Amino acid sequence: MLKRFEVENFKGFDQKVIFDLCARDYSFNNHLIKNGIVNKAILYGKNGIGKSSLGIALLDITSHLTDKERMPAIYLANYRNLTNPNKPVFFKYVFQFGNDELVYEYQKSESDYLISEYLEINHTCIIDYSYFDSNKQFIDKSILGSLNVELLDNKLSVLKYIYRNTPTNANPLITQLFQFCDNMLWYRSLSEGNVYSGFTNGGTSMVQALYEKGKIHEFEAFLRENGLDYTLRFELVNGSPVLFAYFTDKNTAEQNKAPFISLASTGTMALFLFYFWQITSFDKLSLIFIDEFDAFLHYEAAEKLAVALGKMMNFQTILTTHNTNLMTNKLTRPDCCYIMTKNKITSFANATERELREGHNLEKLYISGEFNG
Repeated sequence: MLKRFEVENFKGFDQKVIFDLCARDYSFNNHLIKNGIVNKAILYGKNGIGKSSLGIALLDITSHLTDKERMPAIYLANYRNLTNPNKPVFFKYVFQFGNDELVYEYQKSESDYLISEYLEINHTCIIDYSYFDSNKQFIDKSILGSLNVELLDNKLSVLKYIYRNTPTNANPLITQLFQFCDNMLWYRSLSEGNVYSGFTNGGTSMVQALYEKGKIHEFEAFLRENGLDYTLRFELVNGSPVLFAYFTDKNTAEQNKAPFISLASTGTMALFLFYFWQITSFDKLSLIFIDEFDAFLHYEAAEKLAVALGKMMNFQTILTTHNTNLMTNKLTRPDCCYIMTKNKITSFANATERELREGHNLEKLYISGEFNG
C-alpha cells in the first residue's frame, strides 16, 4: 500500500507537498483502513489549489517504471514549477508491503528525463544513482549481479532496467513495487471522454468492453440503482457492437430505439465511465485516483458510488470532489477526509485541535472553516 507521497517543484507546487496516509485511532468505519493506512481517502480543496495536479504527480511513477498508458501530454505542460524552472522535480513514495517498508525517490527535469533515483528497503539503501555524477552511482550487488548499467541514458530507469533483466524472485519487495505500479490507475470523471493513465494500454471502448464482458443486464441494474431505467440491447452494425436503448411507443406499442450514447446525459456517461472501469479493472487494481469523481452526478448517486468503493478492500482509493454531502461519519471518518490548501494536505483529524468524534458533523465544521488551519 501507499503510505506516504511527497512531491516538490511540480506544476503549481513550488514547495514540498506531503500526502500522509497514516491512519488515526478511530473505532468506527474501520473497513476504510488497512494495516494502519488509509485505504479510502477523499480530498477536498478550492478550485485551482492543486488536487488534479496531485493525482497527475502521483501517477508519474508509472511513466518510467511501467509500460502502461502515459498521462496525456496536455496534463504535463509546465511540468516544472515556473517559479523554479531550473530546479528538478522531486518525487518520493513510501510503500508498506506487509511488515516491510520500501522508499523510492527520484528527480526529473521533464516527464521523460530522470536525474537521479534512490531506493531504500527497510532503512537500507539499495540504489543511490545519479545519471550525471559518476561518483554517485551506488547499486547494491544483491540486485545488480553482473549487469552493466554504464551505458544507460536518463530516459531509461536504472531500477526498471535491473528489474527487467534479473529473475523476478531476486528481490520480492522490488517485484511487489512493480506489481503495485503496474496496477495503478488515474482517470477523470469529466466530459472529455475516457481520459486515463496507468493500468492498461490503449484498451477497448466502453461499449466494446460492456459487450465483451457480457455485462449488459448488470449495467441496466446499475443504472436503475442510480435512478435510470433503460432497456438496453446490443446490435452488430458493420461487424461492431452498438448499444441501443429501446422504448415502447405509448400509442402503438411499437418498439423504438436509439443509440444509448446519443441519449445519455453527461451524468449518465459519468456513471457509464465508472462502470466501465469497475468491470475492467477493479479486480486487479492496487490504487485508483479518480479526479472529480462525482462531476455531473446527483449527490445520491455520488454517495452510492462512494459506499460501493468503500466496500472494495483490495485497492486504495483517492477521490477528489467538492461534494460536502460525503463529509459524514456514516460514510467516512476524519482521518480519511483531507483538505488541500496552498502546498499543504492535511486530514480533517490533524487540521483542528478539536478532538473529532463519530458524532461530529464534519460538513458543518468544514463549511465553518474549522479545517482551514
